[in-house]
Amino acid sequence: MKISLIPRSREYASTVFDVVKIFQPELTWQELMGETDGKTVLMEIEVLPAQVLVRLTEGEWFSEPITDNEPNEVKRTIKLAVYKLLQKVLNHKGSPWGILTGIRPTKIVHRLWDQGLEEQEIKGVLRNKFAVSSEKISSLITITKLQRPYIANLTDSSKVSVYISIPFCPTRCHYCSFPSFSMDQWGNHVEQYILNLIKEIKNVGLALQEQNIAVETIYMGGGTPTALTATQLGNLLEVINSCLRTSETLEFTVEAGRPDTINEDKLKTLKDFEVERISINPQTMWEPTLKKIGRNHSAGDIFTTMELARKIGFKVINMDLIVGLPGENLEIFKHTLDNIEVLKPENLTLHSLALKRTAKLRENTENLTPGCEVEKMFTYFEKWALDRNYRPYYLYRQKLILGNLENVGYCLPGLPCLYNIQMIEERQTILGLGVGAGSKIINREDGTFRNSYNPKDLILYNERLEEIIEAKVDKIKGLG
Repeated sequence: MKISLIPRSREYASTVFDVVKIFQPELTWQELMGETDGKTVLMEIEVLPAQVLVRLTEGEWFSEPITDNEPNEVKRTIKLAVYKLLQKVLNHKGSPWGILTGIRPTKIVHRLWDQGLEEQEIKGVLRNKFAVSSEKISSLITITKLQRPYIANLTDSSKVSVYISIPFCPTRCHYCSFPSFSMDQWGNHVEQYILNLIKEIKNVGLALQEQNIAVETIYMGGGTPTALTATQLGNLLEVINSCLRTSETLEFTVEAGRPDTINEDKLKTLKDFEVERISINPQTMWEPTLKKIGRNHSAGDIFTTMELARKIGFKVINMDLIVGLPGENLEIFKHTLDNIEVLKPENLTLHSLALKRTAKLRENTENLTPGCEVEKMFTYFEKWALDRNYRPYYLYRQKLILGNLENVGYCLPGLPCLYNIQMIEERQTILGLGVGAGSKIINREDGTFRNSYNPKDLILYNERLEEIIEAKVDKIKGLG
């Protein structure tokens, strides 16, 4: 059965599309709009003065009262009515996230805290207005409580965070959808890119100084920043420290990432330039999977790299793991966690596999872990992490994510990554520098923001550098 909207209800298609896809993941926009052949069940959505009425041609219907005629509240009511009807008709448990299909569900909870609601009131809103499960409500409350002391005050325009993109990798991992350029093909462009990135950093740093705006956190990601040589890293870090870093900078993180790009010279360089936090990301500790996903390293290499990082003095290390990788199940995942327990990273980020459009894994989905098994792995990890004193501190969701789950960052007490909190909660301006980097400019009056992106194409970034810098400096002047 495919759902299609009757013509006079198609104005609500963008409101309900993601909700209907919870129940029919293969549904296309064209099918919902009735633009394809084949058997469909027609849905009518009628917005009345006091209620939303949703009907199917097969006779089933559901109504949901409208408690507020504000447009966003009406949209929420439409989503909830459609969700509850399809739950009933399809005998489907729905999503643990209910009608929250967006990337940042914690933002809703922060708004409720801001309004002065008590914890029990917030739980009631999430349960009754958004159909969120008890387990996810508990997660949202726990995470937002931890975040409250860290998130930026909306009235504070004196601080920003900075993301710096190093878009090079030794090879492209099969699950990856980020802008990245393999060193084999693009290595001859690295030096010119670094020169251009340094120019962008210097101009942005000067503009921030002129506006008396401090950089609170710096995050260098990619790509794989340690795909650069130690000398290249040193040259870049020297400029970052002199142009962006001040006494008010609380955190500098470099996503070292793949152990096959990390050596003692690079780690010493990071330490010499006072990088406090790094990531060493295994994704899995199961050797056959590492080969399948295009990682040119072994599980043993992770141990060697971690030992080296500890010897050099890194006290806060994050590790990324992915549940749902091809051929993996709960027992294999337990093997990975047994190894992680020995390594004892201070931060752990658990990703549920998302099959993005540009990821190579999307070309062959036959061997993917079933959603029900991914849920078991995710649930197991939650208890495993809590038992070892890790606490969830940030959360976000993605489209096309297995098991309709989420990505969650965990930390030992007092050691969250502040950049991750600011980036997800969107309370602080983030300036993105380099290829593909996104900037979010926060409007302090109402908390809204404007996104802008540097080109994802390396050649285009180089060609448009002056224009990119001029636009970014203009945005910074508007922050003062």
